[in-house]
Amino acid sequence: MSGEAADLNLEIPGSTALSRRLEAILRHSGTGSEQAQTARGWLDLAYEAAYGEHYTAAAEAAERGLQAPGSADPENRLMLLRVLSGVHEMRGDTAASAPYLQQRVDLLRQLGRDRQAQLEAELGPMLLREPDRVEAEILARVAEELNDADAPAIARADVLSSLAVRRLNDEGPEAALPLIEEACQILTELGRVDALGGARMFLAHAQLLASRPREALSTAELALASPANRAVRGAMAMLRATIRHQDEQPEDALADAMLSTELYAACGVRKGAASAAALLAGLASSLNQPETAVLAWRVAVQQAELGEFSESRMLTLALGQQLLEMEEHAEAEKVLDSLSVRLASSEADHSTRGRALMGLGHAVTQQKRPLEAMEHWAEAAGQFLAADEVDEAARAHLAAGALAASLDRVELARNHYERGLQLADQGRDTDPLMLLQALHSLGHLLCRHDEPSGLDYLDRALRIVDEHGTDWQRADITDTRARSLTALGRGREAVAAALEAADLFSESGDEEAAADAEIFAATVLLQMAQAEEAEALFRLAAEQRDISDALLATSLEGQLEALRDLGKLDAAEQIQRQLEHLNASLGDQPDAQQNTDQRDFED
Repeated sequence: MSGEAADLNLEIPGSTALSRRLEAILRHSGTGSEQAQTARGWLDLAYEAAYGEHYTAAAEAAERGLQAPGSADPENRLMLLRVLSGVHEMRGDTAASAPYLQQRVDLLRQLGRDRQAQLEAELGPMLLREPDRVEAEILARVAEELNDADAPAIARADVLSSLAVRRLNDEGPEAALPLIEEACQILTELGRVDALGGARMFLAHAQLLASRPREALSTAELALASPANRAVRGAMAMLRATIRHQDEQPEDALADAMLSTELYAACGVRKGAASAAALLAGLASSLNQPETAVLAWRVAVQQAELGEFSESRMLTLALGQQLLEMEEHAEAEKVLDSLSVRLASSEADHSTRGRALMGLGHAVTQQKRPLEAMEHWAEAAGQFLAADEVDEAARAHLAAGALAASLDRVELARNHYERGLQLADQGRDTDPLMLLQALHSLGHLLCRHDEPSGLDYLDRALRIVDEHGTDWQRADITDTRARSLTALGRGREAVAAALEAADLFSESGDEEAAADAEIFAATVLLQMAQAEEAEALFRLAAEQRDISDALLATSLEGQLEALRDLGKLDAAEQIQRQLEHLNASLGDQPDAQQNTDQRDFED
């Protein structure tokens, strides 16, 4: 409230301070028992409740205000009556609105403001809600008539504000701006502080819609620096956060989003609080403050659930994904499993449930429960199909296939890959990269298990790469083809393909992958008893590629074996010492991930 409520904590936001403030919101979720001591205080509460679309609460607060100290002040009484008539009109109950409108008209006449009283009696509901097109034409004529020295300025401001709402929707923000600007100017000259806060909020939003962010920022800061209720200040803090986020000022945007969240939550504007908290969560994540981001997502979910908004589903999903990013897999499982169960009971929003199941699969995979993950991903595919999201269903099957392949569950992997390929291969609607992934995965799996038909899938993948892919993708599939040829016992072809892949990787700037392909080719040659050619390739990878120590050690091990097979013991001894020195330098470092024949094609 502008007059009676103490200002909220505005400390500079470090992550710890932000966490404390977010935790305070989570602890204190309701505003139902909030009281005011004066008519002006009840007026603020009524405005805030109306802004949050709590119309019953707004009417009750305004009624309390009519009985509170200060209600005899004509201006307070006029504003409370305006709220009461407006709230009922917004609910579509013109009959309930009429008595309060009449009381306001009578009071205006008692105050000698006959012309304003007459206008309000004639225009009635047009000033209390968005007018229709016919009413807008009437208001435009009235505005012209009021454009004289003897006309009550406050009446013209009211007419201009209502007309601006219609112009904004029909003609866009540029058409509405002159009307709102004049209304704000009139209210400023009259010193109508309470009405001015809402008018400035309208003006700032229209300026932002008109792509005038600097003007919108200036208006928002003026509103924040002036007396206004918490709903108006929350809206202006959110607008300022949005502009600063667009201006790539994340720290300032973070502070504004926090302030907006607090203000909105304190006065029960749930949708606003949820939106501000979601923005805060995204900003905190971008600033590498994951714990703060998680708390912000929790606040967003809390506020959306308190407001009973359907957006709570997507916000809960975002919370689960944030926990996954933080590797809080057990907590992510709880959040995503709860969301999935809740959505299953309502048979609604298949898309969100599919995404929850995908996240749940990742969470349990990291907790060493891969069979559950495959079940979740298979169910997710069904949910995506129910939502007509074929690409997402294909991705779910491909993820399940990759996991099954890693567990050597060949038939299950094949079933998932084949279904993923079937979904990805949709003719004109095909996503070429999705199709490429499916062909690559299935082709490799089949070849690894002695089915030459896998090469056909890989060859088709290469044709798609030519048109839609990158040089690196061509290198990767060529490398897979080399390893597949080896599995099929076609060593010479495998060596040729591996060397081609090495050249392609090198051209793409991936020296590590190029060396790995050369080492693979050398290993195949060594198995074919062609130690001299193998030693040359091992040496090439070790001496002419910029590679990791782990891969260098693999190359040296292969070179050592080839030299021994060739009987070059002195050279082998030299490589042995080099390898021992390298292994000693690696010391207690974690084992590097070695490249194997198995490829993970999951996104």
